[in-house]
Amino acid sequence: MTKGVLSDRVRFGATVTARAQRKDPDEQSGRCVDPRSKPGARSAPALRRVGALPVLPRAGLVMMVKLSIRQGLWLFVVLGALTLSSIAGLGMWGTWRGQEGLRQVLEDEVGPTQNLIVVDKELTHLRAQLYGVLNDDMSAAGARLHLETARRDLPRAWALYREATAGEATADEQHLVDTIEAAMLWLPGFAYGLDELLARRDLAAIATVLKEDWWAVQLQVVIPVRQLIALQEGHVAESYAAAQAVYRKALLGDLALLLIGLTLLLVFSRLLLRYIGYKLDVIEGALLRIGQGDFGTRVKGSHRGEFGRILLALDRTADTLRADREAITILQQRQASILESMVEGLYGTDAEGRMNYVNTAAERLLGWTAVEMLGKRPHAMFHHTHADGSPYPAAECPLSGARLRQEPSASTDEVFWRKDGSSFPVDFAGSPIVAGERTVGAVVVFRDISERRSAERARQKLLAELHQRNEQLTVTEDQLSRKEEELRSVLDNLRDGVITIDEQGLIRSFNPAICSIFQQPAEALSDQNVTMLIPSELRNTHRHGLARYLATGETHVLGKTVELEGLRSDGSRFPIELSINAYSVRGKHFYSGIIRDSTARKEAEKALRNALDQAQEYLDVALAVIVVIDCDLRVRMINRAGCELLRLSESEIIGANWFDRFVPEPQRESLGDSFRCWLAGRPKGVIGAHNQNDLLTADGRIRRVLWSNALLRDSSGTVTGTLSSGIDITEQHAAELQLHASIEHLTELNRKLGEAQNQLLQAEKMASIGQLAAGVAHEINNPVGFVNSNLGSLRDEVNSLLQVIDAYAAADTVIAEHPALRDAIAAAREAADLDYVRDDVGTLIDESLEGLQRVRKIVQDLKDFSRVDTAEWQFANLEAGLDSTLNIVWNEIKYKAAVHKEYAGVPEVECIPAQINQILLNLLVNAAHAIEQRGTITLRTGFDARQVWVEVEDSGKGIAPGNLERIFEPFFTTKPVGQGTGLGLSLAYGIAKRHGGRIEVSSEVGRGTRFRLLLPSTRPPADALAATAALTSVDDQQH
Repeated sequence: MTKGVLSDRVRFGATVTARAQRKDPDEQSGRCVDPRSKPGARSAPALRRVGALPVLPRAGLVMMVKLSIRQGLWLFVVLGALTLSSIAGLGMWGTWRGQEGLRQVLEDEVGPTQNLIVVDKELTHLRAQLYGVLNDDMSAAGARLHLETARRDLPRAWALYREATAGEATADEQHLVDTIEAAMLWLPGFAYGLDELLARRDLAAIATVLKEDWWAVQLQVVIPVRQLIALQEGHVAESYAAAQAVYRKALLGDLALLLIGLTLLLVFSRLLLRYIGYKLDVIEGALLRIGQGDFGTRVKGSHRGEFGRILLALDRTADTLRADREAITILQQRQASILESMVEGLYGTDAEGRMNYVNTAAERLLGWTAVEMLGKRPHAMFHHTHADGSPYPAAECPLSGARLRQEPSASTDEVFWRKDGSSFPVDFAGSPIVAGERTVGAVVVFRDISERRSAERARQKLLAELHQRNEQLTVTEDQLSRKEEELRSVLDNLRDGVITIDEQGLIRSFNPAICSIFQQPAEALSDQNVTMLIPSELRNTHRHGLARYLATGETHVLGKTVELEGLRSDGSRFPIELSINAYSVRGKHFYSGIIRDSTARKEAEKALRNALDQAQEYLDVALAVIVVIDCDLRVRMINRAGCELLRLSESEIIGANWFDRFVPEPQRESLGDSFRCWLAGRPKGVIGAHNQNDLLTADGRIRRVLWSNALLRDSSGTVTGTLSSGIDITEQHAAELQLHASIEHLTELNRKLGEAQNQLLQAEKMASIGQLAAGVAHEINNPVGFVNSNLGSLRDEVNSLLQVIDAYAAADTVIAEHPALRDAIAAAREAADLDYVRDDVGTLIDESLEGLQRVRKIVQDLKDFSRVDTAEWQFANLEAGLDSTLNIVWNEIKYKAAVHKEYAGVPEVECIPAQINQILLNLLVNAAHAIEQRGTITLRTGFDARQVWVEVEDSGKGIAPGNLERIFEPFFTTKPVGQGTGLGLSLAYGIAKRHGGRIEVSSEVGRGTRFRLLLPSTRPPADALAATAALTSVDDQQH
């Protein structure tokens, strides 16, 4: 029986371990396993299950002993103890034997097979990786990474297999092992070469390896390994079959033992169950409290014995759960902190698609608070409309609850709508939340991609611009082709020769003019050395110059025009002008020259020199200065009179720059520029057919010369210089200057005399106005006085008459007895409209009295304005003067503008009031004249510690900037003829200066003008007034 129980335990352990082995995660992943590294690790679940059988008998034994002692059933306890002890001993022994047998099976069979599987999988995966590289399904870097893993794991797995199977291999297995062992010697080199191919990504070589060299790996490694795996699996199958047979026998023995144990246990079941029930009630109460979250209450009772340890375990479990709940709370807080710190918006929904969580970023992006969003459906709240404004059906929405509960969803082309009605583009990802096999909600993460969209639009715009530039380049190429054809046509028709040579001096291109100039046919010039066109004595100079430029970049002729001789086909020489430029094409140097036959020009110059020599003889007898200046401003000819004037010989003058040498510094640059423009046909400045300027002689004297100029041209009409004839007018010019000074002095005296006359006329006018105002005031005051007195008496008498009429009205009851009299009185009242007259007569008298007061005010203002009795300096209030002056001109202003007053309550200033009123009068009248339609005039005052000012601002047409600087000039006016003398502002300017003040003006055309009169608070000292008067005189002269 003992042998049967052991066999049963071994079979049971093998079965359970095989099941656990199939589920082992290390084996599932394909990693190599060392059986010695974790002894018993894989069999632990199985061993725990095998050893679980004796637990109940042991616990039952203990409980039976305790119950038997308490109930006095000693005999039954002894029998039960012996029986259960036997069962427990046999079970423990069988478990131990089963564990040892299972460990042996794993170490002997399963572990080595697993390592062989690792070798097979690594090589198979490597082959798939290489094909992935060839098909562009995988990067070469990823394949190299797997190759490196294979190079490390293959030798290790093989070494573990060899160590586990040392000395136990059959003949067939040994043959396969030797084959693989030999392959392991050359596999590292093969892997190293394959790594180099992957590093270079040599696809052709990799394909060759897979097609040809991999068969060696298959034959010597893969196929032998798989054969070994098959052999090992056969051994495992045999061991498993043996374990199954033993297990069936052990099962029958276990059933017999179980029947005996059940018989004994039934005897004590009632007592045992009653005792256990009581203990279970205690445990159930503890579990209920723990389930309800009450982790603080402890179970009362002893902790000795099995149930005591259970109660102790429950207490410890409560402590553990309490700690776990605290840890979960901390974890939830940390998770909430992470979610709230996200830049992306995040919200969660329940199973019905309603939001049950919203983070801070979602609130910020959408504009709603979490309170407003919780419990709402996201589609209806912020995803209800497309970007174009059309409705977004909920059935099509990827964020709807139904769709998210089925599968994850993502999009990069959607818009969300904020609370304020604005939208923004988003990309989002949503995923269902699964608890077990049931979907309980979903979570969605989104972000604002407005900046990314802007960047994409900018990129599209850039691509469009690049496309447009490409089209423009295409058009430009066509234009360049046409320009090249036009240039070729121009070169073919040029009279000057154009020739191009390379670095060796060989002729590469030339135009037809070269053939004509050198009298050479085109075929004789092509690809020939250019020295054939150069006289023999100049050829070495040409070669050395070309070599020096190529070696050092140094040249003396590039960019210049040089004169030398050319060689025709008949050997004759002729003068030419040569201009050379260099350029490079694809690293090669080329030289382009323009050649002109200067034979005709040389002959013309020779003839000109002869003519000039002859003309020189004629010119030397002339008394005037005669000079010829070329286009470079250099002297080409001068007669004897010119040499005598400049105090130099002819050789010292010829070739000198006329303007740099003989024109004084202040006039040099301007006269030179003017002369060049005149030669070019663009007259500018003072030089023309006639002009005069100063000359600087050799002894430093300045002489004034009057010139007559004529342009010189060659036979083709090209200007070559100028012929100038000059007369020394120094003394005459000095006399003219003195005359001009005298005229200017007389003009200034005349201007001052006119100004004095104007001021005198103005003073007389003001005096006349003052006297007239005083007389008018006196004459008006007399009738106004008695009219005012009579109106006062009239008002009293009218009031008396009205009282009498009221008294007569009281007698209407008496008159009613006389119908004829009553009707007559009523008719008289109606004809006179007595009620209207009664109401209106008082108003008429009051208005008449008010009008008389206004007349008296006008008369007083007129007297204040004229001030004929106060022409001396005194303190006066500018605001009062401004009001009185405004009253004088009110009739002219009231129909054109509304007047706004912004007075600051300025203090009194020391001035001559009549003169200041004249200024204010002028400013007010000018403001009214500047307004063409209904406008406004603003009067302002202000002051500080040193001065007081008055501003008159209008909304008129403004003053043009060109006139703004001249408005204070005498006789200057912008008004039509006959409407202004132009003296008003000039006199006002002078009055302000004599008071130590000034007048400032600012204007904007179409907006209006502002004048500001500034006066010192006190009268300036006499010397300051004198200085001011002097400044006024200077200003007037400038005006």
